[in-house]
Amino acid sequence: MITIRRFRHRGKKNHSGPMAGRKQSEGMLLMVLRSQVDDGEPGIMVSELGRILDVTSPTVTQLIKGLEADGLVVRGTDPSDRRAVRITLTDEGVRVTYSFIEEMESMIGGLTDYLGEQDTRMLVQLLNRAHDYFVLREAREDGESGQDRGAGAPDKGERPL
Repeated sequence: MITIRRFRHRGKKNHSGPMAGRKQSEGMLLMVLRSQVDDGEPGIMVSELGRILDVTSPTVTQLIKGLEADGLVVRGTDPSDRRAVRITLTDEGVRVTYSFIEEMESMIGGLTDYLGEQDTRMLVQLLNRAHDYFVLREAREDGESGQDRGAGAPDKGERPL
């Protein structure tokens, strides 16, 4: 638990360059926009951004407000449904997004250089297994809704977190 907590505190470092003062969630939204919307396309809907980022539409809307105020994204109407709003990057948004991607690639590349190929592969494998565990745990808990979750021990001698 202490090791995991140490990572949480390390994430508080501010970004440099065009991402300075921005939240990581804003960077992630920008990267999704860059990867999901080709030049000249009408953009992506807030609900789709929420689904990809695994957050609620109101959370996406708040992120978009800040990014829009800084001229990084723009809202537009859907050509086939004038009621629908689509989000796209501005030219400045594209520039900032590439800067964020370079910063992330540098960070991950540095970690990979530090750990070496074998340990990096092991880290990826273990993180994937940990993710799978939490997905299964959540599914199991969702299946127990209405039941006393404290009754009985989880499978394989695992202790609840």
